[in-house]
Parts: sequence; C-alpha cells; structure tokens
Amino acid sequence: MFKYFLIVQIICSFALSAATITEQRINKILPQFVQYIEKNMPTWAIPGMAIVIVTPDKVLLSKGFGTREVGKNKPVNEHTLFQVASLTKNFTASLAGILEAKKFFSLQDSVRKYIPDFKLANKEASEHATLQDLISHRMGIGSFAGDSLMKVGLSTKEIIEKIHQIPFDSRFREDYTYSNQMFGFMGLVMEEVTHKSYEELLREYIYQPLGMTRSSAGHTLIKQENSLWNSVKRIFGFDENIALCHDKDLEGNAVCIGLDPLVYVFPSTSGINTSANDFGIWLQCQLNDGKHNGVQIIPEEHINAMRKSVVKHTKIKPKDMQFPPELMKDVGYGMGWFMYDYGVGENTAHVFEHMGGYTGQRSFMFMCPSAGFAVGILTNLGHFNLNLFPEALRNVFLNFFLELEERDWSKEYLEKKDQTFKKIIAQRSNKKLQSPSPKKADKFYVGTYTNELYGEMKIEATENGLRLKIKDNSCKIVHWNADEFTLNGWEFNGNMSRTDPHFIEFGSDEKGQTLAYVSFLHEGSNPIFKKIS
Repeated sequence: MFKYFLIVQIICSFALSAATITEQRINKILPQFVQYIEKNMPTWAIPGMAIVIVTPDKVLLSKGFGTREVGKNKPVNEHTLFQVASLTKNFTASLAGILEAKKFFSLQDSVRKYIPDFKLANKEASEHATLQDLISHRMGIGSFAGDSLMKVGLSTKEIIEKIHQIPFDSRFREDYTYSNQMFGFMGLVMEEVTHKSYEELLREYIYQPLGMTRSSAGHTLIKQENSLWNSVKRIFGFDENIALCHDKDLEGNAVCIGLDPLVYVFPSTSGINTSANDFGIWLQCQLNDGKHNGVQIIPEEHINAMRKSVVKHTKIKPKDMQFPPELMKDVGYGMGWFMYDYGVGENTAHVFEHMGGYTGQRSFMFMCPSAGFAVGILTNLGHFNLNLFPEALRNVFLNFFLELEERDWSKEYLEKKDQTFKKIIAQRSNKKLQSPSPKKADKFYVGTYTNELYGEMKIEATENGLRLKIKDNSCKIVHWNADEFTLNGWEFNGNMSRTDPHFIEFGSDEKGQTLAYVSFLHEGSNPIFKKIS
C-alpha cells in the first residue's frame, strides 16, 4: 500500500512541478510580452484590445489596452464586451458534445435526418454527411463557400435551398476547406432537436454552469449598444462597456463602424459576444478537459474527440501568415480546433487554436494543454486583411515560451500585408493605363438583372449617379474605366471593408444582351447577371 501511495505522491509532485514551471516561465516573459503589445498595437491602428492568459487554475493576465472607440477616452478592461466571430465555432463544437451526451442526437447521424432538404453539389457529401462533418471543415465545399449568400441578405432557409449550386473544389472528408455555412447548419439542427434558440442553449449548458455572466450570442450586443438606456447613459459618459467595431479608411486610419447583423445570420458560426474575463473561464474549462470547479461540463470523451485531427490542411503556402510552415508542422482540424506542432527540434509544443474575424473585430485563441496554458486575444479592428496582429502575438508568445529565436512578427506581417495591398492596387492601375476608355450612356447599364444563385439585381439611375441594389442592400457605383465601375462594398454590406477593391463590370453576349459581373458575388456555376428589362 505504501508503495502505491509513494507513486501517487511522485506523480502529484511531478504535476505540481510542471504547473509551477509553466507559471514561472509565463510570469517571466509577461513584461516583455505586454511591452510588445503596447509598442506594436498602434502600428496596426488597433483602437483597443484585451488579453487573457490562464493556466488550469490561475489567471496570469487579464488586461485591456487602448480604447473601445477611436478618438474617445473609453478604456478597454477585462470586462469589455467583444464580438468574437469564429471563436464561436469552438463553443458550437463543445455544445454538440453536451447535447449528444444528453441523447438529443448522435454526431454520426446523417445531416438529412434533421435537414431533409440538405443538398450540396457533391452527391456523396449530400447523402453521407454527418453532424460531425458539419463541424470539422472537411465537407469539401470551397472555403467560405456560401458567405456571399449572406451578404446579399438571403435567409437561412434560402441558403439551404441554394447552396447546392456552388461547385465543390475539394474531396469530401479528404481535404480541409473552411466553412461558415456548415457550422451554421449545425446550429439549426441544435435548435430543431431542443426547441430552443442557440443563445438559450449556450446560456443553459455553458454560460450559467461556468459563471460567464457577461457573455451572450446573437443580436444582444447590437440591442445593448443601440438601446435607449445606453443613449441616456452616453450623455453622462457612462455608456455600455462594449468594444465598438472599426474598419480602416484608405489612408490607414481606424474608422468606427456599426456592428453588422450579418455575423448573426448563423449565430452558431460567428455569433458569440464575450469579455476577456469570461473568455478566460472558457479557456480554463478547455484546459481542464471540460471540467469547471470539479464538475464535468463538457464530456471528457468529447473533449478528446475535438482534439483529434480528422482532416489535414495540406495547401499551406510557403509564406503563409496564418500557419507559417517554418514553425508549424502537421496542421489539421478536429472539431472546433485547429492543431499543429509549433517550434524547432526539442523546443516544440502541440498547440490548439482558432481564429475569428470580420470587418470590425478580430479575435484569437490558442492553448497548449500539455504545458498547461491558454491565451485569448480580442481586438476591435477587423478583418483578416487589416489586422493580423493576433497571429503575430501568437508567434511572439510561443517563441518567448519555447525559448526560440526572437523575431519581430508584427513588423514582418505588416510588411507582407502592405506589399500585397500595393500589388493589388498597382495591378488595377496598370489595367486602366493600358486601355483607358469612356463609359457608355447610363441607359446601357440601368435595368433589372437576374442570376440563378443570387436572384434579382437592379442598377438604378439617381441624382447622385448609378446605384446597385439587391433586396434591401444597395451601394453607389462609380465609373472607373470603360464598362467597369468601382463599388463601395462596405456601403452594400457592413461586413466588407473600405480597403477592399470591389468592382462591377458590364458587357454583352453574342445576342447583344447586357451582362454584369459583381466581384463580391463570384460564387455559383455561373456568377454572371443577365439583364432582363
């Protein structure tokens, strides 16, 4: 008996020692890490952000930086609410395990059992896709396929009906392709079988058990920000503690914008609102294999399944900034987690992560269960093309922790991003210089157009020039060269940035019928709009 007691003591002593070493190592690098944040945050024009760093039982840092609204004295703190976009997917994947344990469904059930009209361009995927496939980024449909359907204002029902028109570009269950729509469909299944909203499910099974009192999902954040009570409080300088969204103008300055409802079309893919303090609780639950205060919130068996790679990301480019190949090996996706080995030689750690982003905010989380730490990063400037600071901070932190060669990742990413943007602008400028031409008379462009996937589009003549309109969305179009016009995409939909070079180009077919191509409506087997009147 004594021998076994001694073995237990040794194991506990080792565990305590490992936890202590991790805590000491992080506390040692924290001053340098915080200094790096404060130094480089302004170079990205990020108004505000919050960081939380935890071990399974301690919060080592929970801190806000900057302001909730550019140009205003509204400090971010650990309780400031951010919209975290695709970090939601980790919650959805976890919630799936909870509901499966309660016998609402099996993750091996067919999608069609719950969504009878589920149909994709690939017959095998349509007939054999399971609920697990919905939350594993291995369906095979192109990355971000169907996102443009949300941009034109289609309902979830319409998206289900039309998504089969988008061709596959990868193999079912064999290739990694990121999909917002599939996670969205998983949320619909959850709501169908429980007869509760996604937010109600989060509150019942995650927020309340964990004590995440500041967290919500869906339009709650918009309602809080736009409420009459908040307007009254704003007069006295005490508005809601919400990080407002920011875009960049063409001069590189942060511009405050509204939170666009598009991120809540499918709340299960991008709809969570939370704070650094609450998010730290969530990360600790993940580090503790689904437990909180000794209570199993997420089944441990499901936690292990989430961390098992079911599809490999094999198309990483040599200079990829999301997954720098010189430091990341064997990148895969499980359920709600990316995973990879980060480091060089013996100084390597197995890391799990997820990113989130849209025009307005960027978020990021990564954890290393074997070392016993997790990091959450929330910022109020988006999207990916504007703000890669979270990825830079991930690399900086891991390099510090693993004692790898120091690199100024923020500077490297800024330079790569700026080079890419300048290249795009130069290509468009050169195209115009090579063949400058006037536009036709407005009557050539004005009229009603149709497309099988997107439906009806109108080009209207107004006192202020031509406008493009689809459903309730519209934007000004400005002549650029010949039959090509620039588009204020951000005016059409708040989930597009002012820095995105969107355009519409007109032409004619052999029968003289006027055609139009809209750059951000590029999906479907034939994205061309045909003029019908």
